[in-house]
Amino acid sequence: MDGIEVKGQTVEEAIEEGLKQLQVTREDVVIEIVQQERKKLFGIVSQPAIVRLTKKQQTESVIQKIEGKAWVKDGVLHYECVHEGPTIVVGEGVICLHNGKAIEGSITLQEGDDVRIYPKEESIAQSVWKIDIDAKKLEATLTFAPGVRRRYVLEDQQPASKLHIQAKMETELIYDVSYEQVMAKLQELGIVYGVNEEAIREALQAEKKITAVIAKGIEPIEGKDGWVEVKVGEGRKKPKVREDGTVDYREIETIATVGEGDLIAVVHPPQQGKPGLTVTNEVIPVKEVHPVTIKLGKGVTMDENRILAIQGGRPQIAKKGKTVVVSIIPKLVHQGDVDLSVGNIYFKGDVEIAGNVQEEMVVEALGSIMILQNVNRAKIRAQQSIFIQQNVIGGTVTSGENKMLVTQLIGLLQQIRHSLERMIVTIQQLMVMSKIREQDIYPITKKLVESKFQTMMEAMKQYKTLCEQKREEIGEQWFDIGSQLDGCLFADRPNHFHCLEGMANLLRELNTFIGQYDREENDAIELSYALNSVIHGSGDVIVTGKGCYNCNIYAGGTLTVHGVLRGGEAYAQKGMKVKEVGSSLGIKTVLAVPKGEIIYIEHAWEGTVVQFGKRTYTFYEEKKYVEMKWDDERQEIVFG
Repeated sequence: MDGIEVKGQTVEEAIEEGLKQLQVTREDVVIEIVQQERKKLFGIVSQPAIVRLTKKQQTESVIQKIEGKAWVKDGVLHYECVHEGPTIVVGEGVICLHNGKAIEGSITLQEGDDVRIYPKEESIAQSVWKIDIDAKKLEATLTFAPGVRRRYVLEDQQPASKLHIQAKMETELIYDVSYEQVMAKLQELGIVYGVNEEAIREALQAEKKITAVIAKGIEPIEGKDGWVEVKVGEGRKKPKVREDGTVDYREIETIATVGEGDLIAVVHPPQQGKPGLTVTNEVIPVKEVHPVTIKLGKGVTMDENRILAIQGGRPQIAKKGKTVVVSIIPKLVHQGDVDLSVGNIYFKGDVEIAGNVQEEMVVEALGSIMILQNVNRAKIRAQQSIFIQQNVIGGTVTSGENKMLVTQLIGLLQQIRHSLERMIVTIQQLMVMSKIREQDIYPITKKLVESKFQTMMEAMKQYKTLCEQKREEIGEQWFDIGSQLDGCLFADRPNHFHCLEGMANLLRELNTFIGQYDREENDAIELSYALNSVIHGSGDVIVTGKGCYNCNIYAGGTLTVHGVLRGGEAYAQKGMKVKEVGSSLGIKTVLAVPKGEIIYIEHAWEGTVVQFGKRTYTFYEEKKYVEMKWDDERQEIVFG
């Protein structure tokens, strides 16, 4: 007997029994396990093990008799069976019908089986494209993604007893969008200017998604009003800083002066702007430009477009709307202290004091004030800059007092302008994306003001309140611009402001109004150290030395403190930068700015309070290198 099947309680027992019957060793036979034993509870055998033993010298001939083959040729499956049929394994992308029934995985074929294979059906994704126009209609873009056809192809395979049938994925790009289709869409959208035909053709042949500029308009170039170019120095040079960090004020240049015949300024005519053109062939207008009006004061004359001095002194150049007033003003120099022996000083020009200003004394000037020593419990008032080389102890220092109201009002209008610009852009985007009509702008405006632009609403309320409180000190023009803004943002019913053209006109009016009050001079206050003092300025406030202790500070511009700000309150209309705030003892110090500005602190102690508009934040632990601002979108104070 060449091959036998033997039973046993275990596989090993069955093998041993078979070896005895064949009278061979394990090395002489091929062992095939036909059935594993099974056991029930407590080890009782419920199914015996069965093994088949075949002598090795017979194996090769038996295998040759039982092996079948299968192969693929030109997409068709072929097979042959000898004793047992081949096994086929259906791979990815292949459909196999075995005797009319779809199968997956593997199957062993038998003689007479009807087996057919097919590649899976192809998938097709069409091309995707669209044309967009930006909010200003200055640019049109084509976004294009080619279509894709994916299909499986059966691969030829050599005969094998176990055949893995493979299909190869082939991908083909589909270009089913024509140049003519794109041009027709451009005509439909009214895009007729600046069309780049070559860019369109290139985009339509792209191998992956692409966004290409296919039409460009002409950006308008805004003109420039006439202006005055100042040819003499206005203010001091920065003092020289020694290696040890101290300041050498001997090198400071005092307020600039001119001699007879010197050139003060050159008057330039307005420069006309150039209108733009949209891709829909619409003209983009530019604002009208105006010449500057020159008013000559004392001590100056004009030769063609040049302003010349006819006497020595300090040139003063003041801008009032579209009018520039140029004059020469004198300067008072006082060599000693200002005390009871001298009396208070009131001067209609610049004042320079070489000594100290002592207790209860007053120094007032219509120009600038320079004090080279200390201010001790005295009052210093100037309409322009104030420079105090040393310390202010228990004093009151005020610069540009009559300009502070204008600075506050302009600051509020600048906040409103910033928000109005953003609101116009938001409305333009909504009109493009959601196809909103012009008649829908009024309800959208009301909703935006109440939800997304609450900062603008607060600034408007502050502006109207301040105008009413200072009605006798300001002109009607402040009420006029406020009335226009009120009519756009808080109207009970739609009006001429509630369209893109109306809003754009209002924004231009606001820009023009704010521009009338731009100052060429920054009426700054600069000092080294202050204690228990009041420091109010319409421009920048700069503290160059140890810092300020228990002071009340107002800056119409920026506040810069190179040292410590400890105790008291400080407000800056255009943001602030402070080296150190508060103390390790938790002394409360308040820093405040409008919502659109930034506070930067190198070292903030616990107890420091920052305020943006009416919203506050308190430091409950020491922090370093902090930049803070108001986030309009999130309606909260955020760290930069």
